[in-house]
Amino acid sequence: MSWKFFVSHSLPLFFLFFFYSFPLISTKHNDDPTFKTMHDFSGYPVDESSHTFTPSNSISLSVDIQALQKQIDELSTFSDTPAPSVTRILYTENDVLARRYVKNLMGLAGLSVTEDVVGNIFGRWDGYEPKLTAVATGSHIDAIPYSGKYDGVVGVLGAIEAINALKRSGFKPKRSLEIILFTSEEPTRFGISCLGSRLLAGSEALAEALKATVDGQNISFLEAARSAGYARDEDDLSRVFLKNDSYSAFVELHIEQAPILEEEGISIGVVTNIAAPASIKVDFEGNGGHAGGVLMPDRNDAGLAAAELMLAIEKHATESGSLDTVGTVGILELYPGAINSIPSKAHLEIDVRDIEESFRNAVINKIHKAAKSIAKKRKVTLSEFKIINQDPPAHSNGSVIKAVVDASDELNLTYKYMISRAYHDSLFMAR
Repeated sequence: MSWKFFVSHSLPLFFLFFFYSFPLISTKHNDDPTFKTMHDFSGYPVDESSHTFTPSNSISLSVDIQALQKQIDELSTFSDTPAPSVTRILYTENDVLARRYVKNLMGLAGLSVTEDVVGNIFGRWDGYEPKLTAVATGSHIDAIPYSGKYDGVVGVLGAIEAINALKRSGFKPKRSLEIILFTSEEPTRFGISCLGSRLLAGSEALAEALKATVDGQNISFLEAARSAGYARDEDDLSRVFLKNDSYSAFVELHIEQAPILEEEGISIGVVTNIAAPASIKVDFEGNGGHAGGVLMPDRNDAGLAAAELMLAIEKHATESGSLDTVGTVGILELYPGAINSIPSKAHLEIDVRDIEESFRNAVINKIHKAAKSIAKKRKVTLSEFKIINQDPPAHSNGSVIKAVVDASDELNLTYKYMISRAYHDSLFMAR
């Protein structure tokens, strides 16, 4: 089997797993490990006399590495910035062209392709018992400015090639297999991450909020969606919501986005938990003035209040009692933004996350107290402290974890159990 493309040390990958239990078929007479994994996880028809595919120790599941690399390279050309970077923003021309490219590959793989009103794309390979809930996989292809060509993409194009490999082997699934290309995993355009999977998970608040959401150019979400060919005659985004038990399992393949696997020379990260962030917006308002004209004792500098809060965030995240707590100020804006002007306003956007809500939420409370204390001490106003989202973490199910560990053992690939501190659409599919 030719999985070495995916698992070279220069391209370590995370697997993110969630599983909703379904009855496993009993194995009666075959001890082949490859067969057993397919049998247990995918519903391979060992005891179905009407299906004659017979696995053996010589079973071949070959991945066409060259074709897959070529597809990844071709998809990267649909970009607003030159190679090697990729910039692909939701509902823009290059996003639409990239979606068309992926849908074409799904069609060539013999999948039935559908789309919902916000542009989540589904490629389905029907199993021979279509009434059973499907096993799903997938990721995203939108890309923040100047990102890399593997982020999200490996989980989409890799899924298509995985199905191609299964078809070449003669495999026929009992459960249907479905690939999902999620809309807007990145928050680049509308400030909402995992937009498509949040809606699939049934977020009524988001479905309502999107009716009034605009981007930085004051283009509404619905207007942008319609420009890309979606939501043409429909404002009710609740149509996107999945029914409960739509899938038996969801698996996401993703690059690590961290140095751990590469530094340790390990091929596969088997994710046990996904840390979920809270996003916070903070505004301090002080008094502006000329940098030379206002003496230091007389200042009410909103920028210094922001700087002090940033250090407080570092302190509280470090001292939370949990190694997994992290706090980051990713956006800091000072107004009016002139070198010779005392900042009259400071705007911060903060990310706090942990795999345990209790630790994360305790840090948020301490940050809030620190912000109020700093404002009082520096004689500025804390005009906003707003928690934008506070998503719960997710925990992978042991059945999927075991399937990946078994597959890694069969392929002689090194792996380790890990926490995913970056989060992906899997976090919301778990719901």
